[in-house]
Amino acid sequence: MKKKEQTDDKNLSLSKQKRLERQKKQKKHKQKILIWKIAGTVLAALVAAGIIFLIVQQIYKAYSKVTPSSEFSAQLTDDGFIEDVTASSQLTLCDYKNITVPLDEVEYTDDEMEQDIQNTLDQHQTLNTESTAEIADGDKVNIDYVGTVDGVEFDGGNSNGEGYDLTIGSGTFIDDFEQQLIGHVVGDNVTVDVTFPDDYSNDTSLAGKDASFAVTINGIYESPAFDDDFVKENLSDYADSADGYRQYLKDTNYQSNLDTWIAQYLVDHTTVKHYPKAYLKNLKATQKYSDQNSYEYMNQLYTSYYGSSVYDSFEDYVGMSEEEYDISLNDTCKSIEKEAMVYQAILETEGLTVTEDDYKAYLTETNGSSDSYDTQVSQYGKGYAMQTMVRVKALEIVEEYAVVE
Repeated sequence: MKKKEQTDDKNLSLSKQKRLERQKKQKKHKQKILIWKIAGTVLAALVAAGIIFLIVQQIYKAYSKVTPSSEFSAQLTDDGFIEDVTASSQLTLCDYKNITVPLDEVEYTDDEMEQDIQNTLDQHQTLNTESTAEIADGDKVNIDYVGTVDGVEFDGGNSNGEGYDLTIGSGTFIDDFEQQLIGHVVGDNVTVDVTFPDDYSNDTSLAGKDASFAVTINGIYESPAFDDDFVKENLSDYADSADGYRQYLKDTNYQSNLDTWIAQYLVDHTTVKHYPKAYLKNLKATQKYSDQNSYEYMNQLYTSYYGSSVYDSFEDYVGMSEEEYDISLNDTCKSIEKEAMVYQAILETEGLTVTEDDYKAYLTETNGSSDSYDTQVSQYGKGYAMQTMVRVKALEIVEEYAVVE
């Protein structure tokens, strides 16, 4: 048997040792090159993926960005239908001829009617400066006051004789200020003692302190009687007598409740197969235009009354970033589109359309005049105006078949 060949470095020649060392170094160098190549490939893949992600992100942002538009009638025909869309083929429409409506969900009760009448009367209150009636909870009074802490008047605690309207029980003033006026009458001078809350933020120097207010009761507001004269003077557009106005309230509120219930039922029980993209895109554009107008109006209103705007930006107004808002419009406007398609599909199924004369007649019946039609067309376009009549006609059809019980 042959002996195993010795390979220990000490038994090798010097030249062979050097050759082996060079081979080892070359092998390590090749391994390093391979590792760097692999690392480079991975890094390049990661960089490429990052670039692709950024590109996709930018494309998505560009795609989801909504440009505001005031063209409300774009994508609508002059008879209020969605342009180039057969709505009945885009939906699985519910059985709108067999709907049972629960009476208790649409009726307008006597209590609701009396509350609405009282709210109307409250809007016509007048200040009685000679009333002998005692102030009661819920009354609206006019007062003047001077507030002091430790006998020293504090900033903001004086009405300066200008009079202040206060509804008792509203919680407008601190502590039980309002309740201490109950039982007093016009002309009384009342000392009202209160304690500012520990967390009073309007003026932290008053937090937790006892205060005294010298209050003068200037008058108490009184509502007029609800009678024929009041109706003729203030509500003649709706009725010419108190009973007539009550009937008007009953009829219009019942109809409004019924319309709302039926509309929700139709939407809830109908399935959309496809949302037409062009109309949805325009809905988002006009919705954003409307929301931006509302934002600007609110800021102008606050600036004119209080000297400063209430919102710092449109994003502050909508409570989210503009990008998030634009994305949210998709769901918001799909709901609007679905409802529009439901009404259109009903008219399509019935083989009906609506006309300008139909809408003018409806406006005259409900508002006493059709003058608003021209204003609507001027502001929003004919298609958008007529879409209202499409809704009205569709609900009329459904309600003819509906059973209320």
